[in-house]
Amino acid sequence: MTPDAILRFLTSTQGRINRKQLALGMLLPLMVAVWITDALNSWVLTALVWIFFAWPLFVATPWKRLHDQGRSGRWNLIFLVFYALGFVFLLGEYVPAEGGWAALFDGQEPSTVDDDLTANGLGGFSTILIFLPIHLFWLYLLPSQRGANRYGPPPSAQE
Repeated sequence: MTPDAILRFLTSTQGRINRKQLALGMLLPLMVAVWITDALNSWVLTALVWIFFAWPLFVATPWKRLHDQGRSGRWNLIFLVFYALGFVFLLGEYVPAEGGWAALFDGQEPSTVDDDLTANGLGGFSTILIFLPIHLFWLYLLPSQRGANRYGPPPSAQE
């Protein structure tokens, strides 16, 4: 694959991909993001890297996999809303427990003021734990639609 084809594969929401391509499209950006953030020593650069790699991980590749199943990629938005809510609730619990935003952003050592997660933190964690397996089941285990559909030819015919 050429660099242009790889970039189009990771960023485009057009067309269809099979399970193997979905795994590649999710694992490759995840591994690169982990490798880059491990080398960085800045929370700002780490946040930017994860924002950059969020598109192929959470939007582009699941969107095309849903196309392969004959569904609109917009169904993926349901899961993204629940992931965002879970993250917000979890972050809303984590930040005060670690001494507030200033402690996180000023490089101070975190000082936990509360060892127990409240309903917000547990709700955010539970939301992610409930919807992630459902999402992965939907993407990986449900079969592809045979033959061409309104999103294009099957992935095996595109190669």
